[in-house]
Amino acid sequence: MPKSSLLRKQLFTFVYLFLFAFIPTKVFAETTPPVTTAEKEPPAPNGKLLWYVTPVEITLTSTDLESGVKEINYKIDSSNWAKKDFTDTLNLISNPSFEMSDENTPIYTKDWAVGVQDQYVTYSRDSLNYKPGFATTSIQISSTGGSWHSINNSDNFAVSTSYNNMNAYAWIKTESVSGSAYFKVYAISQDQSGQQTINLLSTSSSLTGTNDWTQLSLNFVVGVDNAIGVYMEIGIEGAGTVWMDAVNINSSLAPTTTFTVATDGEHTVQYYAVDKAENIENIKTTSFKIDQTPPGNWRDSGAVRALFGSDHELYVWTHVDDTTSGLSTLTDKFQYTTRVHDGFGRFSTLYSCSSTWQPNTWAVLVSPPFLPGAYSAYLITPKVDFCDSNWKICHYTRFYAEDLAGNSSTKDMCINGPWIKVRGKGIVRSNNDIDMISEAYEDNTDGLIETKGNFIDFFNSSVGLYMNNSVNPPDYDYNKFFNMTSSSKNQISTSEDLISADGIYFVDGDYEITSQKIPSNYSSATFNQIVFINGNLRISSAIQVANSSTALFIVKGNVEIAKTVTTIKVGIICDGSIYTAYNITEGEASSAITMNGIFIANKIAFQRTLQGTQNEKYPSDEITYEPKYVLKLRDYIGVNDIQWLSTN
Repeated sequence: MPKSSLLRKQLFTFVYLFLFAFIPTKVFAETTPPVTTAEKEPPAPNGKLLWYVTPVEITLTSTDLESGVKEINYKIDSSNWAKKDFTDTLNLISNPSFEMSDENTPIYTKDWAVGVQDQYVTYSRDSLNYKPGFATTSIQISSTGGSWHSINNSDNFAVSTSYNNMNAYAWIKTESVSGSAYFKVYAISQDQSGQQTINLLSTSSSLTGTNDWTQLSLNFVVGVDNAIGVYMEIGIEGAGTVWMDAVNINSSLAPTTTFTVATDGEHTVQYYAVDKAENIENIKTTSFKIDQTPPGNWRDSGAVRALFGSDHELYVWTHVDDTTSGLSTLTDKFQYTTRVHDGFGRFSTLYSCSSTWQPNTWAVLVSPPFLPGAYSAYLITPKVDFCDSNWKICHYTRFYAEDLAGNSSTKDMCINGPWIKVRGKGIVRSNNDIDMISEAYEDNTDGLIETKGNFIDFFNSSVGLYMNNSVNPPDYDYNKFFNMTSSSKNQISTSEDLISADGIYFVDGDYEITSQKIPSNYSSATFNQIVFINGNLRISSAIQVANSSTALFIVKGNVEIAKTVTTIKVGIICDGSIYTAYNITEGEASSAITMNGIFIANKIAFQRTLQGTQNEKYPSDEITYEPKYVLKLRDYIGVNDIQWLSTN
């Protein structure tokens, strides 16, 4: 390199560093606002009819070729505006949108040089293809060869120091590229004698084929000693045409912010950017719709015998909702089970058990027609022969429903199946969905039904109180209750009897409640007690306390209730599961159970079904919430404060 050229570079570097260090960043004469683009992930709707069936991730990327991006602002639907701030986004590249040409080589551009020139390539400035928002020209490279053809700003590099964290990006458009279009970033280092060394730092992702304007971005570290600057080389490897525009190198990460929209419904995202010179971009919008929730809220089900034929020839019906995209038509269907064959399917003739059984095959419903997008539908089967009238064993009908977004769900309904009844105006809470296999003759509860999930199927409240997608309540388990009790604990061995007296007791191991372990005055004496079971609890005999008394069993493991037990009038809290008939066999009928108290578990398995068709009008499990367990045991567990606030 000539000595005069080297001196000019050194002088340029000194002046640029001086200006960059001492001129305030507010002193910019630019009047062009930033340009922000929005990209979605998934990039296109992944459901039917332009619906997304998964959360949508939005990435906003802002470009400003002069003073740099100061902030990106966005809002989702009617929420408040959010803002992401940026620093050190000043563009360090000269002539970043290729608007100025070199007088000596007008087909190229000022401050940029071409790489390889051979018979396989042409370089030109293109005033017909340019990135919208960035003036009126771009650089076009058309190649018919297989080698690398590019432009670079090595003679007018961006000033930098060693080990600086930086970002580079370029907008690139391609047409019929058989190889790859991308850019490289190089570092220039200089020793004390003025000798310069070029080092490849990193390479961007690439484009192939035909693509509209796409921003390729690269975060990199100037990982060389004695660095004085960095530059870009943008080009094409292989045949095809590439356009490049709006290039940038700055001393920060890319001006990008990412967020996710995960709620069902139709959404509008508004966004704009502001640059360091306080130019404000016009507000832009992008809209999309999400439906992640399949049809649900199965309810109002039943079965009726046909006017003619045997008593096991039935019509079965239910109702289903979809409140987001609405229900699809001509997609609903059903299948069923009988004792003649295993699994779900259908007979070739629905009302003849002597016809051919078709396993896992669906049949068409005869539901009244409804318009596509209806939020609720009534589904009914044609007449079906279930082959026998042994209703103590579930005969299932499986309904299928689909919404317009393509989400689908099935619901298995047990004809004359068991159901539960909860009284006492308490809260029935599930940390998932509530999904019963059959529906009550009447409403299941007179209180609030609360779920963390989306669905409350075949379970109704007489007061119409429902809450879906609720947050988890405070997490209390065996250990936490054990540690927070305020009184000393008296131990009961695994073979000892229960005690009919006030206090806190604990059993270190599994414990079985039998008739021999229940004191004769246990149901009549007045006391308030907590019994900790550091293991599993088995209840093999009915147990109850007087109306004025409380006995709360807090269990580390599972609670197993024998199928012969019909009365439990104590409170139970367990870390594991409560089984209401742990020793029942498949298809076995049982007596109903009455449970009075408070019952909390990780899972409650209601396992009882009544003889014959008793399930039609009588619950298999009847539960009554008793608030006395909250009031009478507060001296042992602690006092909950209630604060009343006036809104006036």
